[in-house]
Amino acid sequence: MEDDKKKLDPEYQDIENSGSRYRILNIFTRFLNHETMTMDWATDHYEANKTAIQKDFKLIRRILAQQMPNRQLVLDKSNSEYHITREGVIDGADAIALLKMLIGTRAFSKAELKDFTSDILDLVDDGDYRNIKVLLSATIAEYKPVKVSDDLRERIRRLSECILKKRSVTFKYHSSRQGSDATKDIIGVPINMYFDTSYYYVMIYVLKDADPTDNPRIFRLDRFEFPIDSSKRAINIPYSKKVDEGTMLNKTHLLKMGNDVNYSFEYFSYPQTALDKLPGSRIVKKKENSVIIEGSIFTEGALLWIFSQGNQLKVLGPDSLVRAVKQRLVDTLKLYEK
Repeated sequence: MEDDKKKLDPEYQDIENSGSRYRILNIFTRFLNHETMTMDWATDHYEANKTAIQKDFKLIRRILAQQMPNRQLVLDKSNSEYHITREGVIDGADAIALLKMLIGTRAFSKAELKDFTSDILDLVDDGDYRNIKVLLSATIAEYKPVKVSDDLRERIRRLSECILKKRSVTFKYHSSRQGSDATKDIIGVPINMYFDTSYYYVMIYVLKDADPTDNPRIFRLDRFEFPIDSSKRAINIPYSKKVDEGTMLNKTHLLKMGNDVNYSFEYFSYPQTALDKLPGSRIVKKKENSVIIEGSIFTEGALLWIFSQGNQLKVLGPDSLVRAVKQRLVDTLKLYEK
């Protein structure tokens, strides 16, 4: 039915007039898209004799040998179907691990996830390709991303280029901070980028009207207004402001806001849960039903995690963090007063 509709299209008819050139290209494209075909189907579909199709297949084999040596056009004698096999660049298990991890982040739109899946599956061999497609089909069908735009990959590419070339960017930003002005242009130099809990973040040294106590700042990539304007010249920032993203990840849980504090928690649940969520933390004392954990973190990030633990955690220090927790609890209780 679809082929009949195409044949009524004048543009399709012009392509058809290209004869064997169109036929070879179409067959080759179908094979590269993991389709299979029998000799009888090909002769009928392309209205060509068997000798012509055999010559097409011979030419495709020659092209594969010269340009794609990891692929071969073969005949499956069990069903008389021709298809292209591939030697995988990566192992099938590695591809599944990567794709499952990518799906678990929920960071990308469904369209971008499908693009990623296609790109990664192109790196595995033919047998793994079909098995992985079956394993992922239901998961991808039910995939529900966090609310993001369809151009996250382009944002990552654009900001990465600016980081490498030390170029400044001018952008508008929709912040979660109360009273923030999304219409105001922000100008700064991206330093690095990292991923944490479903979102990509960019660390930017702000060049204009910056708070010296909060510079460089962290911006969530999906909250940038797009497109992002970038300069054409490199800008050097103070060496002291070039914060390594590895160091930053060890001190932050979602937010780089507030003071950098050295904390002490008493934790009453499974200790590894805290150690996993607080990179750089360490157990300094074991008690009968709890452990004492110490580390370094930014205040707002600390508060986010503290309140996610309920009565499984008690803040021991510093005093400023203890006061902040108590005040948050008081403010929360007020919301439930009648």
